[in-house]
Amino acid sequence: MRRMIRSRFTFANIVAGTALFVALGIWRCLTAPHPFVDLRRFGNIAFVAGCIFSFVLGLGLFGSIFIMSLFLGLVREHSPLVIGEILMVTGVAQLLTAPVSAWAETRAAPRLLTMLGFGLFGAGLLANGFVTPQSDFAALFWPQLLRGSALMLCLLPTTRLALDIWPAAQVPEASALFSLVRNLGGAIGIALIDTMVQERASGQVAHLVARLQAGDPITARFVGLPVALFHNRPMGPVDELSRVMITPLIKRAALTQVLNEAWIALAIVFALSLLALPLMVRRDIRRL
Repeated sequence: MRRMIRSRFTFANIVAGTALFVALGIWRCLTAPHPFVDLRRFGNIAFVAGCIFSFVLGLGLFGSIFIMSLFLGLVREHSPLVIGEILMVTGVAQLLTAPVSAWAETRAAPRLLTMLGFGLFGAGLLANGFVTPQSDFAALFWPQLLRGSALMLCLLPTTRLALDIWPAAQVPEASALFSLVRNLGGAIGIALIDTMVQERASGQVAHLVARLQAGDPITARFVGLPVALFHNRPMGPVDELSRVMITPLIKRAALTQVLNEAWIALAIVFALSLLALPLMVRRDIRRL
């Protein structure tokens, strides 16, 4: 009992201390003549809009790489070299579409390009949300192609929106803050995905075991077991040898389901980010 009270007291002190330091840091950034991070830039609605999209892009960009690496390494059991070769699809697609995106960025409306870019990227995330433990390069190719093709359309108009409003002397500092927000989105995204994996995997294992014991052929196909053995009737006791052989398959299938949930969650975030499109109103500080 004393140990529990002491641990709760320690946790409360850590939370209180962190909140105090954060509050002091924000106060200092808002009141100092030349702060290390000028949070007053968030008073500009165009910069706020750009940072929202930058945060979401970091969430999807780093999060998608993290999920793909987990799937290819832990489910498909590929080597690091093979994982890199499969992930190259996104980079190659980005490289090939970059000139077209740069050309379009100078001629089309920023809102239109942002909607197209984030829509395509979100579609690529959603398309990855229905993979099976047997999915490999062919099944992962088109979603990666969508995300790679959309990346520059996500980046260019929002970057111009967030940075073109500032005087030339202030652009480096604004650019650093803008990039920081994108990296922060990536860090938070990876942390949330890892938390989903840790918290949801055991529940998915239990769900798959229950469905297999009920004789569900659809679940058997997903896990990778012979469908002919499952007839929607309760299965009998499983011998130890069969249990040892089936357990790794169930764990990989459960991880795949959790990662599918993460893909869909990221796609939903990208869809919701489009609600920020009306904030893309250019307010040029250089003219104020």
